[in-house]
Amino acid sequence: MKAGDRQGIPTVGEAVSKAAALCDPEAADSAVTALLEIFEDDERPATAVDDLVAELGSTVGGVDPEGDSPAAAMVAAAAIWLATNIDADDRERVLRESARLSFGDHPPADVAEWLEAEGVKA
Repeated sequence: MKAGDRQGIPTVGEAVSKAAALCDPEAADSAVTALLEIFEDDERPATAVDDLVAELGSTVGGVDPEGDSPAAAMVAAAAIWLATNIDADDRERVLRESARLSFGDHPPADVAEWLEAEGVKA
């Protein structure tokens, strides 16, 4: 990719949509559905957002104030990872790498349990 070429850079809406499809493929989690609705029309290039981590994190906190949706936390983590990684067809890789990026070697217990239930070795 040459300098200034935007090909391959997802919008925020695309990154969140792809992350939601990976983290909640059955669309069963209401917090994930709320994230999708909030960001569905967000056409900003994901790499151009000043603080995507903070924006996604605060939005997750708004739609899941109890913090009981590890899928929503992982949607934010995966969207952040997907913002800069265009090779995103391997679900396990996306979830593993996004968890590592967002939580380091020690994800919160509920996220670690969710990853394990999804068959992802963190």
